[in-house]
Amino acid sequence: MKSPLARMMVLFVVTSLIIVASNNTVLGQDEKYPRGAQYFLGTDDQLLIKVNIWGFVAKPGQYLVPSGTDLVSLISFAGGPREQAKLSNITIIRATSTAKSRNQVMKINVDQFIKYGDQQMIPKLNPDDTVIVYGSRWYHISKYLEFVTKIAMLFQIYAWVAYYTTR
Repeated sequence: MKSPLARMMVLFVVTSLIIVASNNTVLGQDEKYPRGAQYFLGTDDQLLIKVNIWGFVAKPGQYLVPSGTDLVSLISFAGGPREQAKLSNITIIRATSTAKSRNQVMKINVDQFIKYGDQQMIPKLNPDDTVIVYGSRWYHISKYLEFVTKIAMLFQIYAWVAYYTTR
């Protein structure tokens, strides 16, 4: 008759082997095809993907959008670009399917699409894409001037206090 400790060791070894074997099967899946976990089923059996949008849009965040959604549609889903958005330099970070390769980074000029209306200039989104809409140069200049104005106001208050306390 085996001791309880020996039974626990056998159970532990068998459980460990099952976990290792199941991890190898998941990791060994074909990387050419997107995993099913990247897709979701919406109402009316519509296939949805999860994408992120950051930066100068009305409502940045994570969205479930229909599969095949393009960049302009995602920006529209997010409430459209803010006034300070720089549409000539939008970045899409596309996650690669393998851990060994780096993420793909694409720069898209939506201003050119607006000017020419060529739909081929706008890429379709993939699951887990992250879109970054940057602010224009004028936005950053105005933020800098706003900061300088606040500092100048603090110096002005200090000067008033110093003047009236020495009087």
